[in-house]
Amino acid sequence: SSNRLFKRRSSLFGHPSLMELQGRGVAILAPWPILWLLLLNILVLLDGAFQIELCNPESFRAISCPVFEHGINWEEFLAVTCANCKPGEPCELDSNDPAVVHALNLAGGSTESFACIPGFLSALILAAQFYLLKDPPPELMELFERNTSLAPFPFHTSQFSLYSNMVPVRLLICDSSLTGSMGNKYVPKAHPEDSGICGMVYTDEQLVRRCRARRRSLVHRSAESRPRSLPGFRCPNASRINIDGELSRKIQKYSERAEALQCQTHRGMWREGMSDVHKCVFITVAHFLGFRPGDTVLDWGSGCGHTLSWAKALFDVDGLGVDIMGPAVVWARTHSVGTFCHGDGRYLDWIPDETFDFVLTYASLYHLSKEDQCSTGIQLVKKLRIGGRAFFGWNQGPTMSSWEWLSCFRGAAEPGLVEDFEAVEDGFFFPPNPRVLQDSKSFLFQYPAYSIF
Repeated sequence: SSNRLFKRRSSLFGHPSLMELQGRGVAILAPWPILWLLLLNILVLLDGAFQIELCNPESFRAISCPVFEHGINWEEFLAVTCANCKPGEPCELDSNDPAVVHALNLAGGSTESFACIPGFLSALILAAQFYLLKDPPPELMELFERNTSLAPFPFHTSQFSLYSNMVPVRLLICDSSLTGSMGNKYVPKAHPEDSGICGMVYTDEQLVRRCRARRRSLVHRSAESRPRSLPGFRCPNASRINIDGELSRKIQKYSERAEALQCQTHRGMWREGMSDVHKCVFITVAHFLGFRPGDTVLDWGSGCGHTLSWAKALFDVDGLGVDIMGPAVVWARTHSVGTFCHGDGRYLDWIPDETFDFVLTYASLYHLSKEDQCSTGIQLVKKLRIGGRAFFGWNQGPTMSSWEWLSCFRGAAEPGLVEDFEAVEDGFFFPPNPRVLQDSKSFLFQYPAYSIF
């Protein structure tokens, strides 16, 4: 009926008011929480206890999946998705493909019972790739936040949160020639220009159009003045990472968040959804520092890699990210744009000096002791080319004051080099005016947070 029709990029999500888990003629009925707990257990058992062959319709019997069910031919759906969807990657299908249409019908409010649970969940994932969907019930979201195979269908449950919360980088990128290589790269859905907490209010389209115009102007530069590309890097041996108990305690929560797939949510490595604020910080800093197409940037404490993805998509700047959280680096290598290394950022001798045009680090250095902050900051500045600029953001006064930073850099100054130093409270740099600091989302801009350049 017309009230079930989906609009492209709409915000509708329908789900059965109650599903039946049917296996060999036996129906299991339960309230939502119990139902999805049973479903989760069934999928885990199917994923671990059985060796279900991917894309083999003979596996249907093992998972109690009928060939035909409520007008859907699961064998045809399996054949189409296996032909067009690589495991763990987006499907190369058109939104008008019959398989996508069937998926939308299921997501649009079907109240039928489905015995083919992996097929039903695969259909929801396929629908989420092409359309904006409201969040399903919390019990189902808990299932989708795990990484469970839906074999024989070529999907994993974690793909739903990826497609629901993120935007493909390929949809809007400065260097359009890279679109084909961005198939599995994503950034959070973030619109700081609409949030009311960001003084820099450019849209993605404005930034990309400006970047493309600047790229065209590079043609008129001499070969000597053109930006240099990022060299290849050999990441350090992560098995040699050795951190003390105090630092380990501070950063353990970030590892847990990355393992829980928060990288593909608005929260990222944070407790709350902060994508709008983080994108605001990046765009503001990129303009202040003067990012240009072809420049290079080192992101210390890169986490999920969202910042480097925005850097490439909106400014055509290539980046290297360094983070001590292995799960975050794994996610970034798969879904973010740039080069990402897992290592202890206090030891950067594997990165040649005078390599980067810019250095960024946000809400990372303050976890270290004052001695380690100083020594790491000096190393980071040495990675800059002559004329390069660095941003150390979300410093906390009690852990390292601006005067202590200034003393640190003065003590390490090299003969013949002049270093500029500027410190500013975040509340007077990022928001449009101090009054927005009353917004809970803007706590990142509140005193004693400050940035140094």
